[in-house]
Amino acid sequence: MKKLCQKFCTASLFISFIFVIPMLSSCKGKIIESEQTTQPVTEETGFEIPEHIDLLEEQLLPSVVLSPNAGLNLLGRDKQMHKMKSISCGNAFETVQLNGAVITLNLYDEKENVETYVHAVSENVDFWIYKNYVAENALPAIIIEETAGFKFGQIVALGLDKVEADDSGEEDKTKALVYYFDKKQDKVCSILMDQAKVSTCKDDVEMAAIIEKLRVTARATPRNELFLRAEKLNASPAMKKVLEGEKTEKLSYDYQEVLKSMPGSRYIVNVGELNTVDQSKDPFKD
Repeated sequence: MKKLCQKFCTASLFISFIFVIPMLSSCKGKIIESEQTTQPVTEETGFEIPEHIDLLEEQLLPSVVLSPNAGLNLLGRDKQMHKMKSISCGNAFETVQLNGAVITLNLYDEKENVETYVHAVSENVDFWIYKNYVAENALPAIIIEETAGFKFGQIVALGLDKVEADDSGEEDKTKALVYYFDKKQDKVCSILMDQAKVSTCKDDVEMAAIIEKLRVTARATPRNELFLRAEKLNASPAMKKVLEGEKTEKLSYDYQEVLKSMPGSRYIVNVGELNTVDQSKDPFKD
């Protein structure tokens, strides 16, 4: 019995030894494999980092509103435009251009009629404005010399796009792209015009506004204030000539005769002097 146990133990030890050796060999292989994975990968994948990546390029284009009915709008949750602020004809703002194209938004009504709005920026605030009321990539301008279909002082916009050459192949530098508002079509249109008849000078634009106010202002005191404002402007000779023409006083009737007919008049006033453009002298002083 003792010998049988010894044989059984010897056999067990031999069997265990047979299984332990492969296990040790397997463990050794795993350790080596783990050491290899810690080394940096040097395999070439063929991927190269590009020198430049095309990103979304946003630009702000100078633009002008030419309709008297324009407004700055916001898009509501009802998918409708809501006017937040009116904007006067001739006012400048900026339209947003993305990768060479102005950002637009189309809205449809129940009859599938479309209205297109452009993304606008005014005083650093984002709005939407009706596209038909806008001259894009243009500067505020006025007509300084009457021409066919255009009157003096009319607010327009001078396009900044290059004028295409004519059939002769030579660029006509005397022509300019002018945007104007067509009331019949209710939208902004464009036309080629002699550049000398259009001015983008801010002083000319302001002078034209002053002249328009003078034409509807009859009282001497507010007229003098307008003339004082005009004198501070460095306007073109054409605009100054028109301004001089507005200094002619037109009286509808003789105030002096009216005063004489008023009983108990306290002051004897030279009404001609009182109504003149120059009010630097007080007519009530001796």
